[in-house]
Amino acid sequence: MNKKRLLLYLVFVVYQVGAFTFTYLVDGHLDLLGLLKFIPWFKYIAFLGLIMIVVDITWYIIEWRSARQENRELKEENTNLKAKIYDLQESSKKPESSSNP
Repeated sequence: MNKKRLLLYLVFVVYQVGAFTFTYLVDGHLDLLGLLKFIPWFKYIAFLGLIMIVVDITWYIIEWRSARQENRELKEENTNLKAKIYDLQESSKKPESSSNP
């Protein structure tokens, strides 16, 4: 991951953990402007946000590994094709050099 994306994830994780912790601690103990009845909903939504972050990071890692594997396969195929082209060029040069003497 590049540093900007990692920083964004770090800030978002800190926010989500803070929100979840706040709602967990406040649940049933403090009435903020009559919003006490909505605290459980906010707690579940904050927890859902944490799950979404974990899923996104996992998905990114899976895609990164897949792209790395595909890159390796393409490099190997490229090397094999270069070898075949070299062999074809060498085989086409041999009859010409043997027919000259």
